[in-house]
Parts: sequence; structure tokens; C-alpha cells
Amino acid sequence: MNLKNILNLYFKKSTLLICAFLLVSVIGLSQTKIPVGDKKEPKLINIKHAKRLSYDKSLGIDARRLIGDVECEHDGAVMRCDSAYLFSDKKLIAYGHISIIKGDSIFVYGDSLRYDANSKMANMKGNVRCIEKDMTLTTNTLIYDIGNSVASYYNGGKIVNKENTLVSKNGHYYSANKELTFHYDVELTNPEYKMRGDTLRYNTINKTSYFIGPSIITSKTNYIYCENGWYDTDNEVARFSKNAIIVSDKQKLTGDSVYYNRKKGYGRATKNVKIIDTTAKSQSIITGDFAEHFEKGSKSIVTGHAIYGRRIENDTLFMSADTLYYEQPDSTHTYVKAYRHTKIYKTDLQGLCDSLTYYLHDSLMTMHNSPILWTNNGQVTAKLIKVTAGQSKVKYFELLTNAIVIQKADSLDDFKFNQIEGKRIEGFISKDTIRKLNVIGNAQIIYYVKQKQTFKGVNKTICSDLSVWFNAQGVDRATFRNKPESTIYPLNEVKDEDLRLKHFSWMENKRPKKKSDILIK
Repeated sequence: MNLKNILNLYFKKSTLLICAFLLVSVIGLSQTKIPVGDKKEPKLINIKHAKRLSYDKSLGIDARRLIGDVECEHDGAVMRCDSAYLFSDKKLIAYGHISIIKGDSIFVYGDSLRYDANSKMANMKGNVRCIEKDMTLTTNTLIYDIGNSVASYYNGGKIVNKENTLVSKNGHYYSANKELTFHYDVELTNPEYKMRGDTLRYNTINKTSYFIGPSIITSKTNYIYCENGWYDTDNEVARFSKNAIIVSDKQKLTGDSVYYNRKKGYGRATKNVKIIDTTAKSQSIITGDFAEHFEKGSKSIVTGHAIYGRRIENDTLFMSADTLYYEQPDSTHTYVKAYRHTKIYKTDLQGLCDSLTYYLHDSLMTMHNSPILWTNNGQVTAKLIKVTAGQSKVKYFELLTNAIVIQKADSLDDFKFNQIEGKRIEGFISKDTIRKLNVIGNAQIIYYVKQKQTFKGVNKTICSDLSVWFNAQGVDRATFRNKPESTIYPLNEVKDEDLRLKHFSWMENKRPKKKSDILIK
């Protein structure tokens, strides 16, 4: 699961968000906040230049009209416009070609401005543009609450910084805690990715972005969805939560919470975890309570009710274990490793062992440490079991060391068993049933001979090698090689429970009968 490409594209130190600092400074007529209890009057607006000045008594006492190349100064900010009204040197209404210069780096332009020194509110309207170096903010209305140190726009705004563009309906900057918040229809666009969401918050002190509400990040090869989350731009650490989904070109990862450290190439997901392989023709999925991902080697580890599932024809092969490893070291090889209390369930095939390796690229499954495999009415055990589970069906298995195949001769009789044992056994499956066995080395067989639906006797043969064919009723025929020694026992002369080969052990009670059984230890 390649998370690195996703987060490399989206999180580039959030440089675009930082530009919204300008919302603090765009109103050049702002003044220093007066501390609580300070009774000093606010500084007056200073008229620096105007071609014409007149008094307009119709607008109130001390209302002055400024016309032509108007320039005013307030607390180090210079404002220029075509015309303005100044009331008692505390309220200002300005029109036409407004420009505000703060220092030598911030420039604000607009059509009209209203500023009240008493309420400490400034309102700028009409084609508002705020420029600082390579950043430009455009909006129709910009409001700055100087008393609470909050700058806002409510009718849509756009911030452009080099190749990045952010638009939203509302935007706020809270100077007290150094946070920026964008609301409603938030969209961040870059040539390589796009982010859309309901609310985006950024803290300039800890350099952390917060996603609040449904958020989507898309690129050419990646897709992220979450409804809550954060990203620490300094340490390059992120967490996505609440229905989090990360989709790459190979895998889809979901979980209640997804954590990622880009510097270490490490990620983890907790609760309701799903890892879906989207590349396989037969789609596979891993579920569990906890997952870790290491970018080096593309390895995932899943624990806690861990289940691997893979679609095979019209059925699904499920596998559970205390720990599941899922690795994709290259574009060709993919494999699953299961450790401790491993169980397998498919409607026509079940099994258990202590550990297992499943190579998806060649469909080979190897079962270690006391493995057992069941198919219909048959049971196979050995020190090592290999199973070939292709894209469409399970078709072959191989038993190595202490290999034995047991099959109930009579479904109603718990003592009659056909048994085939040897050093190595090859099994061939057709239509979900064992159809042929090849036994190589130290071959032994005990099987019940049936004629016209009636058991006539028991055949016990010892030889070097043998082949056995099966039909719906049991053993159909057998071929013995290298000096076979055979004995036929009449049924009335032997007890069924005495006819047992050395490694006979019928373990039907351990067999998973349904999918949920694979989680029972």
C-alpha cells in the first residue's frame, strides 16, 4: 500500500495556507488593541494629503469631505483613494481606487472601505485584492474585527500562491490563537492534486492543518477521504479519522483512524481495518482491528480478528490468524503470511495449522506445523502441506512426511475409514472432491471394498508406490507398484476400530464448519 505518494503530493508544508496571514494585516487603518481597563482614546486618523477638503453639515457635526489624491495614515498604514468622508477623525468611508500599504510588502486594493475606530471594525468591498510577494487574495468583502483580532470574508474568496489555488465561501483568521479556518465549499487545487472539503483549519504556531467534515483529496493516482483529521507539516505526521479511506493504484485502506509518518515511511490503522487489493483479478481483502504498513518492502501487518479473503470462482477463500502479513515486494510478487492459530474456510475446503504462506502470483499455499486439510468427506494431514489454489478453483495438493489421507467409507458409520499413507502424497481435486492420489514411498492403504452398495470386505496393502482413484462412493480402483503385499479381510472377522494406520487421527471436531468458526481458537 503506497501511502507515500498520496501524502507527498498533498502536504507540501501548507505554504498556501500561511499566506492567509495577510487577513490580519490587510486593513491598513487598523490600530493597536487597547488593553482592558485602558481609558486612552484611540488614535485619530491623520490626513496626509487631499486636493480639496470641505465640511458637509448635512452628514453630521465634524463631517469632512476629502476629494482627489486622498492619502491618510493610521498607525503606520497608508491609505490612498479618490475620495473619502471622515467623521470626527474616527470613522472613515472611502471610495474609488483604494490602496492600502502596510510596510513595504503588503498591498490591498478595493472599491470602498468603511472603518470605525470605536467599534474597531473595518469593512472593505468591491474587487478586493490583497497582495504580498507571490500571494494574492481576492474577495468581494473583507471584514476585520480588530477588537477580537478576527479577519473574515463571507461571500467567497480565492487565494493564489504560485501554482496553488484555494477557494472557499467563508474564511477566518483568529490572531489570538494564530489559527485560520475556511468553511463551505473549500477547494485547494494544485496541478498534481485537488482537495475538497467542508472545513479546513490551520494553526500557524504548531504548523498543523485540521480537516473537519467530509474531505476528499484526489490526484492522478491517489484518493483520500476522511471526515476528521490533522497533518503536522513540520514533523510530516498525519492522522485521518471517521470513515477514513486511502486508495492507491494497488490498494484501498480503510479504518476508523489512519496514522501516517512520512519521514519514517510508516502508517497504521485502527478499528474496522480493511486492506483491499485492487490489482488482483480475484479481488482480495484483509480485515482486522489493527494494521501497520511499512513502505520499505510494501509490507502490511494486521492483527486482532485478522481475516484474509480472496475470491475464487463463485466462492471465497477465508484465512484467519493471530497475525497476517501482506507483502508486495515488487510488481510481480505478492504473498500473505499467517502466524499462530491459522484457520482456512471455503465451502468445499477447510484447514488449520500454526503458520502458512500463500503466494498469490503462483497460487501456492504452504501449511506448516501440524497442518490439517478437509475436503468434503476427506481429511489430509502431514508435516507439511502444499495446496495450489488457482484463480478459479483448488486443484492440487501435496503432502510431505507422515502424510495420510483419511476418508469416511460410510457417512453413517463413524468407524469405517479408507486410509492412504506414505512418505509423499500428491492429490488431485476435481469438482471440489479428491479424485486421484499418487503415493510415493512407503505406501500403505486400507479401504473398504463395496459391491452393489454393500461392503464385502477390507483391503490392506503395503507397497512402495500406489495410485488411487475415487468416485462418489469412495475408492474406485487402485494401482500398486513394486512388490505389493495385500490382505483382504472379511467384515465379520475384523473390527473397524482396529483397522488403523500408524498416523491415523480423525479430527473432525476441529474442522471449521462456517466462516465465523475461523475466529474461534
